[in-house]
Amino acid sequence: MNTIRTSAIPLLAILVLGACQSQTDRRRSTSTNNAQGDARALRVVAGWRADLDTLATHVAQLDSAVASLDDAAGVARARAAFRASRQAFKHAEIGLEYYAPSTTRSLNGPALPEVEEEEGPEAVIPPTGFQVVEELLFAENPAAEQEELTQEVRVVRQLVTRAQTMMGAQIASDDRVWDAAKLEIARIVSLGITGFDSPVAGESLREADAALEGIARALHPYRDAESNWATLDSLMDGARAMLTASSDRASFDHFGFIVSYANPLAHAMMDARRALGIGVPVERRAFAMDVATLFDTNAFDVLAFAPIDVKSEPAERVALGRQLFHDVRLSGDGSRACSSCHIPERAFTDGLPKSKGRTGQPLPRNTPTVINIGLQVGSFSDLRTTFLEDQVTEVVENVDEMHAKLTDVASALRKDSSLTTRFGASFAASESTADSLITSARIRSALAAYMRSLTRLNAPIDRALRGETSAISVEVREGFNVFVGKGKCATCHFLPLTNGTVPPMFQKSDVEVIGVPTRPDTARAIIDADAGRFRISRSAPHRHAFRTPTLRNVALTAPYMHNGVYRTLESVIDFYNRGGGVGVGIRIDNQTLPPDPLKLTAGESRSLVVLLQALTDTTGTQRR
Repeated sequence: MNTIRTSAIPLLAILVLGACQSQTDRRRSTSTNNAQGDARALRVVAGWRADLDTLATHVAQLDSAVASLDDAAGVARARAAFRASRQAFKHAEIGLEYYAPSTTRSLNGPALPEVEEEEGPEAVIPPTGFQVVEELLFAENPAAEQEELTQEVRVVRQLVTRAQTMMGAQIASDDRVWDAAKLEIARIVSLGITGFDSPVAGESLREADAALEGIARALHPYRDAESNWATLDSLMDGARAMLTASSDRASFDHFGFIVSYANPLAHAMMDARRALGIGVPVERRAFAMDVATLFDTNAFDVLAFAPIDVKSEPAERVALGRQLFHDVRLSGDGSRACSSCHIPERAFTDGLPKSKGRTGQPLPRNTPTVINIGLQVGSFSDLRTTFLEDQVTEVVENVDEMHAKLTDVASALRKDSSLTTRFGASFAASESTADSLITSARIRSALAAYMRSLTRLNAPIDRALRGETSAISVEVREGFNVFVGKGKCATCHFLPLTNGTVPPMFQKSDVEVIGVPTRPDTARAIIDADAGRFRISRSAPHRHAFRTPTLRNVALTAPYMHNGVYRTLESVIDFYNRGGGVGVGIRIDNQTLPPDPLKLTAGESRSLVVLLQALTDTTGTQRR
């Protein structure tokens, strides 16, 4: 639960879909971007270009500083130059992430290799950017890494030059400027204050303040004598004051920052945008276009994770999918349904270390919950399918699970006249040809629609983060702060979904190597033989790599890990507290989880358990 490292299944083209904004904002977006609006946006982009020029200057100074690391003073100068560079980067991040995301990932991605699976198993790209520089410069003896350090800083200079070129070609609109500001607030709370991109130097809070300053600069051209920015200004000042009052993430009140400042600030920004008559861009995105924060009630558009041709999922189709989920006719011998393993009363798991196969023998892996399964990119522990529709095919046609053919299933179901009527009602409204034909594609579609309907994001912690602080206890709040702070859980289990799909764009899911043992040993453990994602990609960094699962409803889904090795939340936390597989004696070269012990106290571990229990929301999912 510490750091995200190797990526899988990018969906850049898939997730940018059609319009999903409100009719009111659509009109505003097209009717109010007049010359005055264009002029203000142009001023913002000019400011972003100036910020990049400043960044280039600081990185050049860092290049000079790393040439002299012979003594403590030289190391101190280089580290100061690095911090100044990072501050400049954070000022520019709002524009960089919006208009040059791929370059920004190279500048600020995790310091571990990236696997380009489309190019074959040997296509492993070494990490670049600030986090690589940070690991080298803040090591115990930076002078020993001077040659590599110099090389990496020069790569950063090249990336900044590329970003300057890309930003030089941008012409922004008002709606894009405000959209970028909204995304930057989301980035601060989900990646910034969690320590995701300052894992060694520990500058996350200071850098989050710089990112807020970047937002304030971007919005400044929209201030005029007629607008009332008092609330927005007060929240911005309060947020920045809180971030600069302490540099210690372990003691920082992350919950208080989000509830008292970050979320209200995002809402105040939305109010200011609307008061200015500025709409939102015409896109479909996972983080819904016209909501303010990642924690809002309707923050996510689940269909943004679906295939591009899925425009809607009517209630009739969801109900049909629910019926099929419990129908044993989907299995080859009529003995099993989806709900045989995904039991609603167990939060759609089965309580077994490993699922039972068709013959009664255990399958290789544990049964995952399907609650909130629609809010992630990729399915299965090894991410071998992209969409839920593909997951249906994999399970139904797997010889050890349902052992059927979807075409045969469709033929058999056509003999049920009541079911053909339901299929007709479920699909007629969205298809040009109204018929009741049962097909493989429609079976897949109905089941996927039902699973997407199992989205539940109203747990006690959700209500508390929306401002209903009485929904949780003091201990839950303490656990949340450990989760985001000292425990480093949120650097892999990203807020608010607590899975491994990367915010705030949610366009890819990542896999992690944490070193899961075969038995719950705390010394001289043996790693589980399951190779994970490696079985799909055959790429060395993916050996024993698995998708980061959601932690929602985790109190109901024991046992844990892909092999069910841990039966309690306490034992899982102890595993991470020791440093993962390395901490329990496993020798593994590619562990992405930092092997350093977390040094959580007994009280902190207990508060984490209480927080995880507060992630429970199965409302309305028990209906069969």
